[in-house]
Amino acid sequence: MSESQCDIQPAPPLRLTPACTVYTGIVRLAMTGRFFQSHRAPADEFGAFVPHVAPLPHDGPEPQVWAEAYVMSTSSSAAGGFPSGVEYVRGAYLADPRGGTDRWLHLGGAAHIGKGLTLGYRITVQTT
Repeated sequence: MSESQCDIQPAPPLRLTPACTVYTGIVRLAMTGRFFQSHRAPADEFGAFVPHVAPLPHDGPEPQVWAEAYVMSTSSSAAGGFPSGVEYVRGAYLADPRGGTDRWLHLGGAAHIGKGLTLGYRITVQTT
């Protein structure tokens, strides 16, 4: 059985305006326990809450969120016919899985991880 690992390392946030903040950083993704990879395998889902971001109160207005990701490095070269890279990425405020009413900034998506993949990410949050 394969298991995914996700390690997120944020950079300091960039406040563009009082209503717009950009969060950037690096996400390291890895798969363990996978002995072979099919060229028809779907992308692996990943997700992590972005550290050091203030929560959004449950009754607060929903901000606009845009997420981007790009491949910085891979631990295995892509062979012919095997997909690699990011399929999609999303940013959203989600409920804390430990409980509570606040929502926290979450980065998620799907990528063809292979043995390992390092992604750079940028999430832009704009409040109204």
